[in-house]
Amino acid sequence: MRRYRLFSQITFFILFLIIFFTAMIDLGKFGEEFSLKGGIKYIFIIDPFITISTFIASHKFELIYSFSILFIVITFVLGRFFCGWICPFGTLHHFVSFISKKIGLYRKENSSQNFYKLKYYILFFILVGAIFGVNLSGYVDPLSIIVKGFGIFLLPVVSLIYKQQFLPDGVKDILFYYILGREEFYYSQAFLVGLFFLFLLGLNFYRQRFWCIYLCPLGAFYGLLSKHSLFKINRSDSCNNCGICNTHCTVSANPGLEVFKSSECMLLFDCIDKCPRGSLSFSISTKKNDIDISRRSVVISSVSAIAAVGLLKVSIVEPYRNQYLIRPPGATTEWDFLALCIRCGGCMKVCPENFLQPAFFEAGLMGLWTPIGNPMFGYCIYNCNLCGQVCPTGAISKLTLDDKKRFVIGTAFFDKDRCLPYAYNVNCMVCEEHCPTSPKAIYFEDHNILKDGREVIIKKPVVNPNLCIGCGICTYKCPVTDKPAIYITSIKKGGIMKFLK
Repeated sequence: MRRYRLFSQITFFILFLIIFFTAMIDLGKFGEEFSLKGGIKYIFIIDPFITISTFIASHKFELIYSFSILFIVITFVLGRFFCGWICPFGTLHHFVSFISKKIGLYRKENSSQNFYKLKYYILFFILVGAIFGVNLSGYVDPLSIIVKGFGIFLLPVVSLIYKQQFLPDGVKDILFYYILGREEFYYSQAFLVGLFFLFLLGLNFYRQRFWCIYLCPLGAFYGLLSKHSLFKINRSDSCNNCGICNTHCTVSANPGLEVFKSSECMLLFDCIDKCPRGSLSFSISTKKNDIDISRRSVVISSVSAIAAVGLLKVSIVEPYRNQYLIRPPGATTEWDFLALCIRCGGCMKVCPENFLQPAFFEAGLMGLWTPIGNPMFGYCIYNCNLCGQVCPTGAISKLTLDDKKRFVIGTAFFDKDRCLPYAYNVNCMVCEEHCPTSPKAIYFEDHNILKDGREVIIKKPVVNPNLCIGCGICTYKCPVTDKPAIYITSIKKGGIMKFLK
């Protein structure tokens, strides 16, 4: 069984990599409407935790995510098979655990000392928070974490390697066409996201599959279902209580004891393979094992969630109160956006010019790692609507290209103390030249001035707020690079589908 499991884990992990890395711009259509070769959002259709928490928080449901119901049904039959056979983040933890075991840097005891219950309290905390409209599932969901870790941390690292001169051209071609899709990946929060991602993986050097056993709320959700599963690990009368199965059970499900924790069993089947008498089997069982979770702990978890909801909602910043809170084109109203966004980073991964960046505290505590536009890193391409195509929950609407071109995310303003025509009486047309709207949102007013004893015409740029969509290309291209003389604010960002008339 172990070989079949390893084959399944490797197969589904490769499938995850294919879906993730093929979600890139179709270079064959560069210059036309941008399209994707793949879709990151399909990774999440197998995640009932994201589906349920997002639905509870936002009261909205994407029909495609009804596919996750299939995994719930299979769990009622087989048990917690997803964690041990399919989950790409679980497979990554399994691999790191294997390395930690080989070099001897892990705790050899498999006793969980009841800390395995922590993941259930995290699950209750997230679901109770969702009832009050606060969706924090994206911070702790395994699929969201691995997509965010690969997209915001790993891709910039690969991009850095790609730029090295010592790499052969063949290797560079592979990196560009099959992994990156573009040369530049830069994210302001890459260090923090990477630190979080590596920290979770590093816990395996303390205890094998630490995340899966103690922290994963998706695993907790499947654990609650698997205690009612039709098939379980069963022990026959030939068992002599040697304890070998318990020694090799890395998840502390205790297959050799009277109290078998079916909710913790990830169906790794190491116990069956190692049993010298063949006393263990995976077969139909009518036994139901309760999860030893105290009501007091559940109440504490729920009350903590309610308190956290209050603190987080107080910290929410409306876009018109923060000039830097520029949401992607197609984003819903701020409250709905925060309830729908799962912080997976998929939109940032596919943004061709690195315009979308993970927020820090621009949107308050609740907005951490949600996407915001930052024209210091890039700009929103006029004929691109990829972020809406890739968003798994509808936090960013999938706009047609015509609608996207008219969607207002902000407005440009000039800093006349730094703008060359205003401050130094030097003609500069960069912002107007790059403005993509038709008619252009930036135009010139002629001013006659005396310069060096002769009259000259200085063309001073002006923004037409009725035409500006806040794409940020003027800021990004401004020759005053340290602090551009034209900047974008969120002042015109309104509700969903607020278009120029």
